[in-house]
Amino acid sequence: MPRIGAVRFFLSLLIALPLSLPLLYPHLLRCMLVSRSGDFRPLPDRASTHSLYIRTTVSARQQTLFRAHSRAAQARIGRFWGGQRGRAVLIYCPNQADYARYCAGGEGAGCSLGTPWGDAYLVLGPEGNNVDVIAHELCHDELFARLGWWQIKRQIPQWFNEGLALLVDYRFSSPDVWEHPDSTAGSADTPNIRRFGFPPRPMIPLADLVTTADFFGGDYGRVMLAYQTAADEVERWLRRVGRPGLLTLTNAVATGESFDQAYQRLEKRVTQTSRSGDR
Repeated sequence: MPRIGAVRFFLSLLIALPLSLPLLYPHLLRCMLVSRSGDFRPLPDRASTHSLYIRTTVSARQQTLFRAHSRAAQARIGRFWGGQRGRAVLIYCPNQADYARYCAGGEGAGCSLGTPWGDAYLVLGPEGNNVDVIAHELCHDELFARLGWWQIKRQIPQWFNEGLALLVDYRFSSPDVWEHPDSTAGSADTPNIRRFGFPPRPMIPLADLVTTADFFGGDYGRVMLAYQTAADEVERWLRRVGRPGLLTLTNAVATGESFDQAYQRLEKRVTQTSRSGDR
């Protein structure tokens, strides 16, 4: 009987979760129903692997830019990851009121939402019709597509998720980190530049940036410092292991290895190889 009871509990949970999630998060429900909204319409684009939706009030120029920016951002993600698996729906809200309805709080230029059953939505606000913003959100989607909702929530620290997205977001990073490797850009252990414009301050320990609440808690300056910390750490790591190391990491996590173990193992292997070569 206990085993039957446990099975019934989990079956009930599987049924209740998809039903309750949209009710608890109305902005997610709006994203899920955007194709039925009279306020938005699809933007056909055969070159895109993502479905695009725009406000019916979007101007012809905004529409043209959004299509072009989406294509450029998808191409950047394809170069960074060596291909694209993400299929998130992109929703462009050119006014703040709509953005706040589809992205809880309406903060920032864009946000990403995912469901336990694999659907994903990228909401872009008034300042989100931009290659860098779209690439940033698409990077979140790519990690989500490769690992899934459960692994992202259980394994991936927020500092890694955000730091990775910043590497394809050239508002805050340099293409030299991965796209155009430059020997003058800095050593593997030294972040390239201070991107966020704040006076030097002690970085936040990574252990304090694991959850979403950890990362985005505090005032604006603290959140910007969290971004800086995440960007510096992931840049440092990627310079050491290279982009193939990123794919090795995600594959390892997808097959059951813990993120912390895989992250440290890959860097340790590079260090050991480097020492062996110096002998």
